[in-house]
Amino acid sequence: MIIVGLLLVLIDGIGMGMAGSKHLFMEKQTMKKTVQLSSKSSVVGKSFIVTTNAKNGTFNYHYTWKNKNYRVNPKDGATHFEKGDKAVLKEQISNYQATNFFDKFMLVGLTTQTEPNVEYTFVLPDNWYIITKQQNDEIQKMIAESKAGMDDKIKKGVTDAIEAEVKKNPDYLKDKDAQKDTQNKIVQQVTGEINDDLTQKVDKKLTEWNVAK
Repeated sequence: MIIVGLLLVLIDGIGMGMAGSKHLFMEKQTMKKTVQLSSKSSVVGKSFIVTTNAKNGTFNYHYTWKNKNYRVNPKDGATHFEKGDKAVLKEQISNYQATNFFDKFMLVGLTTQTEPNVEYTFVLPDNWYIITKQQNDEIQKMIAESKAGMDDKIKKGVTDAIEAEVKKNPDYLKDKDAQKDTQNKIVQQVTGEINDDLTQKVDKKLTEWNVAK
């Protein structure tokens, strides 16, 4: 019994001496998860992941999933960005653990698992961008300004178009389908012009911010 006890103490001492940075008596454990992303905000065919400042100089990445708001704060590990056809977030959590009785026995008095290392990978299509909250606020202001005069432009456009049609054909006012068609065309024309102008302004900003692809 004394010999067995001394042997156990010796083995334990060896375990304590060799355990540590090489994760002796531990096995690497990895868990992976992938979620489909929806953008935090979007405009004229562009989608945005929005960042805010976090502690220790890190960032929170804000996005939505199933109509709920989420954020990622990579406190440990790293954040990667890749191009892909669909916007997804890949999460990989890994650490080293003693997984059986013998390994745990050899690590008596020591930790039996390491702190988890979490890595995030954003897989984003070409029309997705990472921008700050301040930049997103500026884009939202541009959107609001572009829509501010939309109703007045549509109203004037429809009025002018109808007057022009009446001059060509006095019976036009009796044709409700023709009037509806005119209204639809003007709405499409005005919104198209506004969206084109907004697209140019957003593209210019993204270039200025050095986030344009």
